[in-house]
Amino acid sequence: MTILNEKEVFSTKELSQLFQLGQEDIIKVITEKHIAQQNINGEVHIKKDELENLINELWLSLGISHQYYEIPEHLKNCTSPWAVTLIKMYQDKFTYPDSISPEQGDFLRALVCNVAPKNILEIGCFTGVSTIWLAAGLEQIRSQGTVHSVDLFNDIIPVLPYHRGYLTNPLEYAQKSVDAAQLSHRVKFYKKNSQEVGAKIHEFLSEPIDFLFIDGDHTVEGCLNDFMLFYPHVSVGGYIILHDINPKYCGWYGPRYVIDKLIKKSPHFDLLEIKTNPINYGIAVIRKLAEDRTLLLRGQLTKVGIWQKIKDKPLGKFLRKIRK
Repeated sequence: MTILNEKEVFSTKELSQLFQLGQEDIIKVITEKHIAQQNINGEVHIKKDELENLINELWLSLGISHQYYEIPEHLKNCTSPWAVTLIKMYQDKFTYPDSISPEQGDFLRALVCNVAPKNILEIGCFTGVSTIWLAAGLEQIRSQGTVHSVDLFNDIIPVLPYHRGYLTNPLEYAQKSVDAAQLSHRVKFYKKNSQEVGAKIHEFLSEPIDFLFIDGDHTVEGCLNDFMLFYPHVSVGGYIILHDINPKYCGWYGPRYVIDKLIKKSPHFDLLEIKTNPINYGIAVIRKLAEDRTLLLRGQLTKVGIWQKIKDKPLGKFLRKIRK
């Protein structure tokens, strides 16, 4: 997904790069649909609060329709506030395909019900769909557990062909959704970089992590850093869940790299890879069987920012080698 920071005015050149569309097409829609514009240094600009209008008109002009997840009957028939809220969230334009599907969410909820974790750490909340599924599991078993959800919560802007919706202030949206689901007592949001949370984990969590859901930065470096930062804080017997493990479908290689390089051949983990519907992005369920001292050391080095400096030097190569 592409994110917006604190900008309030955008040139059509910037929008062309963000939307991956021709600048001429954008200017044409702005002109024909009389969208408020500004001329700055001879270039057309529009304000941030006009973006949603522009996006809707662009999609109409290009014949692009929004896609939505199909809601299963059992979810439609559920009268719990969390289920009613999720159905509404699945009707929002920005939900598909970035948020987990109802089938994947139901799987996470069932997993939480069986594992009964006290501390759930979610890296990558997006708009809160997965957060509500996780919290619903805790609610169902009347657990005292909490979902700690970490995200940058930057504005979300569409990028074709996958991301078609637009949302400002995802944190506010997530908080309101959790309130509507009557799960606010189960959830704590942190508008922070995962690296910042990982470096000061004991300021946020007083107990080990029983259930770690990594669905944040899907690049190899990003996903690997998240795993190395939080793995040491997962209790033995605890679970680590990776989303988007099939690059063929999701286009990201980070989760796959972590599985192939750190998990698959290790005696310290149990691994189950699960096919997902309606798109096989895939989920990996990993159980931590024992501490891996080499990974613990790498985790500490990652935490203090040293691993990136030594990973290709003799010590780093040695640490990677002794795990094989």
